Amino acid sequence: MLIWFWVVGIDSQVTQKRFPAIPVEFANLNDMRDNYGYSIIVDKELYIDVTLEGKSADLNRIKSEEIYAYIDLGRVSQAGEISLPIEIKEMDYAQVTYQSQSSTLLYIDKTGDKAIPVIAKIVQQVKEASVDIGELSLSSEYVTVYGPVGILKTLSHALVELSLGVIDRPVTVTEKFILINENGEEVKNQYLSTRDLIAVDVTVPVTMTKEIDLTVGYKHGYYNDKNTNITIIPDKITIKGVPDLVRNIFEYNIGVIDEKLYENDTKVTIPVSFPDGVASETRAAEIDIKFTDVEPKLINVSLRQNVNINVIPPGNFTYHIKEDRIQVKIIGDPAILRSVNSSSISAAIDLSAMTESGSYFVPVSIFINRNDEENPAFCVGEYLITAQIY
Repeated sequence: MLIWFWVVGIDSQVTQKRFPAIPVEFANLNDMRDNYGYSIIVDKELYIDVTLEGKSADLNRIKSEEIYAYIDLGRVSQAGEISLPIEIKEMDYAQVTYQSQSSTLLYIDKTGDKAIPVIAKIVQQVKEASVDIGELSLSSEYVTVYGPVGILKTLSHALVELSLGVIDRPVTVTEKFILINENGEEVKNQYLSTRDLIAVDVTVPVTMTKEIDLTVGYKHGYYNDKNTNITIIPDKITIKGVPDLVRNIFEYNIGVIDEKLYENDTKVTIPVSFPDGVASETRAAEIDIKFTDVEPKLINVSLRQNVNINVIPPGNFTYHIKEDRIQVKIIGDPAILRSVNSSSISAAIDLSAMTESGSYFVPVSIFINRNDEENPAFCVGEYLITAQIY
């Protein structure tokens, strides 16, 4: 009798029991894929809490694994964000009195990917008037977006917006991008993904433009405003390059003129080149050399008797200079030239580099002694002698 009362009063008593974290399954997923080609864009795991009511003995026998909660995807016939009910399969000895979530939003569509261009633009900057910003370069020119085909079709490009402070030199910045549709609007959609790529490196090339003077150097220092008129065409050029380099350039020496090479009015073209980081549209400059108030004079210089001939002999050899004399051409102010003769000439012959016997053509360096530094006379042309080494 006591057992009977226990069975009737306790084991047969109607009560409730809570089952937490019941997984929600997706039913008929393959049918939806076969019929429409759709997929769940974000296949997230979903759990609900379920409360069952029934006799105590029946509820105690029910395990969590026996409760089947599901979303029926067989109801889906079109793409989009759809609210679908969460259903629980009926049970023989218990009924559902509560579930923590009765429905959920799912995005249903075909999935795909689309490569769209990345565009960078500067929305704010501060720069000097002479500083220019060139074409921006990106570490990735395209980005692949993954997600619903319907949304992918609307995408136009990925946009990187740069806000720069004071900029006076090239910089590289890393910035996140946003997705833009064909209407120029930002697309914010949780179902779109660019996977690991969320930012790109943007290199901002910065250059400075500046006008500078061109200058030319002289090897011997013979030219001055009394004997020549030198014109550089053009005398000014515009350079462009890295600001740190351009900022420190005020003039540029394009080369060195050897005065001994020219005895008449002439024009010399010299290439204009700059170190890496600086450039100019001017590729060459012309040096216009015009002589003023000068004339030539030929002088015979004896190589035997002239005490002003300095010969540096070869190390362990004997030498013999075959020529007795050389004729040199001097140009300068006529009044100065009248006092210049062979005794005013010095010559230097260097044989120290000769290490083998033989006959050699050797250059001769010619100098004018006691010259007027302000209005010099100087030798033009190149001179060679024949040296026999034995």
